[in-house]
Amino acid sequence: MIASILGAVFSWYILFGFLEKVNIDTLNYFQAPGESSEEIVVVGIDEISFSSLEMQWPWPREVHGALVDRLMEEGAKQVVFDVVFAEPSNEDSDYLFAESISVAKKVVLASDLSERDDGFITGTVEVRPIDLFVESGAKVGLAGVDVDSDLVVRFHPPYANTLSSVAADIYDLGIEEKARILRYIGPDHSFPYVSYVSLFIEDGTAPGFFKDKTVLIGLDVKASPDAQASQIDSFPTPFTRFNSRLTPGVEIHANLLENLLSGNWVTNAPDHHKVLFLILMTLGGFAACSSWKPITSILIGIGGNLIAFFAGFYFWSEGYFINNLIGLPPFLIAYVAAGGHAYFTEGRQKRMIKGAFAQYLSPDMVDSLILDPEKLKLGGERRKMSIMFCDVRGFTSISEALKDTPEKLTEIINILLTNLSRDILECNGTIDKYMGDCIMAFWNAPLEDEKHASNALEAAKRMMKTIEVVNNQVKEDFNLGFDLKIGIGIGTGFCVVGNMGSDQRFDYTVLGDVVNLSSRLEGQTKAYGLTTVISSYTADEIDHSDPNIVEIDMIKVKGKTEPETIFGVANDEVKDEEKAFLKEFLVAYRKGDLVAAEEKIANLIKISGTLVQYAQLMKDRLIDLKAEGLPKDWNGIYEAKTK
Repeated sequence: MIASILGAVFSWYILFGFLEKVNIDTLNYFQAPGESSEEIVVVGIDEISFSSLEMQWPWPREVHGALVDRLMEEGAKQVVFDVVFAEPSNEDSDYLFAESISVAKKVVLASDLSERDDGFITGTVEVRPIDLFVESGAKVGLAGVDVDSDLVVRFHPPYANTLSSVAADIYDLGIEEKARILRYIGPDHSFPYVSYVSLFIEDGTAPGFFKDKTVLIGLDVKASPDAQASQIDSFPTPFTRFNSRLTPGVEIHANLLENLLSGNWVTNAPDHHKVLFLILMTLGGFAACSSWKPITSILIGIGGNLIAFFAGFYFWSEGYFINNLIGLPPFLIAYVAAGGHAYFTEGRQKRMIKGAFAQYLSPDMVDSLILDPEKLKLGGERRKMSIMFCDVRGFTSISEALKDTPEKLTEIINILLTNLSRDILECNGTIDKYMGDCIMAFWNAPLEDEKHASNALEAAKRMMKTIEVVNNQVKEDFNLGFDLKIGIGIGTGFCVVGNMGSDQRFDYTVLGDVVNLSSRLEGQTKAYGLTTVISSYTADEIDHSDPNIVEIDMIKVKGKTEPETIFGVANDEVKDEEKAFLKEFLVAYRKGDLVAAEEKIANLIKISGTLVQYAQLMKDRLIDLKAEGLPKDWNGIYEAKTK
């Protein structure tokens, strides 16, 4: 907010004038109609005229008189000279010009303002045409124009009796300084134009070219013909920014006159409108940067300023101008300030996120969190997730075998956990914690993952292959005489995930019944002779056509009263014949037909490759059930005695 306010102050007091000039020039350039109302014709006293007439400037005034006569013959509405006839010349010459003025009765001559300090008069005085011409009926208008600090003519003069206003028969415009913006019809030489000398050449102009037109006559040369003049009578206009050309002063007056005759000038907004607009744009820029996101903020801020800028084209066409670029500096300053603030605050938050999750998430997921920390909702939320527990089987025996070299045990476990963790992270899993030789991981948090069950299963499949690679490595590197084995349990259901713990220490973890179920399923992998056991909800979330997944039992895990249908994930594809015998076994087993069940499991043992260990364990269970006798309330649900 502070940066936005400072930007607004900077824009108003430092950049306003520059931005206003650029804005007016741009709008004039792109909104120029390109043609006038055809009420005005410019007669240029140009290089061609000087070379053709071969006369030194100022020309004899009877030449101008002859020009007025010719224009009257052509039906001109009035003749306006952007030339100051302030000094008498040859008496006969002046008289002839005065006579032409008197006959025409439609001539406007230019006056000028001059600084004078001759001991008698000090200050600005109006240099007017000689009395003879005024007495002959010539009207007089000030030919001076208002220029900006860069010498560009952009505004109507605020004083009365300008050359253009007198020609338009409006003697007092009654406007404040810079109240009206000059709307140019185009760059230099956009008005109908002829050379001065063309009027003295037979067929030099088309018949009717001047009929009912206001004719403006003025210098159009690249160098001043008057050695005493301080500058040439040409000025930069808004088009000079784009084409680097000056416009003759006579055409400046033509544009001013066109505005007055057509009423198509542009009204400059009053200061209170500009201030209100600046406040609105500043608030918009602040809103875009208040929740700073590099791409989103710049798109919103620049987009808002572009909308305002192009809205300015519409308002300009309606005759109203407000400096639509004034809102850009506050936004840019606020954007830079917000970026710096984010670097020191949000940047620190992102570094915290990266440090907290780099060891538990895949690099892509960490980068996604860093780009959009809002995806990480801290404090806990309810979400459907898939949970995995992976444990090393017989870790106590392994520890006992390596009790004399505990550093070797540590190194072996680190190799195992590193490789298994890589499989989890590559499948978009989040590692919750390591508990000795056990890994707890989950999917669908902190980033949403619609395929969380499938990704958890894919990780388990990779881990079952990874353990074989690890066994080969540790046998070669550590001369280990036995294989490492793992058990994996996966459950799916609703949990609460978030920061759990105390004010002093907390972990990003999950809580819920499915967490306990997943842990119990991992504990049952040894009882069923399978590396991976998954819950029915997990199986429902994935493609049932997976050839490695088979239903294996209904079980009450220790600590739960509700039974759970469980599925096994074999290391290799389960054949259709195996699936058929397994299905028949489960039907007979659940009916309590132990004889039929024993027959089916025997068939499964004969043909099975991937399920042979499971089939053997189920055969042993049938033997125990036959020996003990089925309970009276038998429903085919096995109640686990161990975790």
